[in-house]
Amino acid sequence: MPCGKNETTLSPSQIQLFLSVINQHKTFNDIRLGVNHPVFKVRSALRELQQADYIQIKDDDYYLTEKGRHSLSN
Repeated sequence: MPCGKNETTLSPSQIQLFLSVINQHKTFNDIRLGVNHPVFKVRSALRELQQADYIQIKDDDYYLTEKGRHSLSN
């Protein structure tokens, strides 16, 4: 688990993979199928991305934040 709010243990390529799948609001299952990783890794990655402010969750859907959109466009 990352120590600070904006730190992540995900590699830049892992971050980009998840953000590209979440480019539109997605459910957990949509994301899991899109990245083809085990459930526990997807949950962990989504938790890290949320803590780093790349994504937000609303009504069981995952959305990119402004930081996530900016990261995806670079």
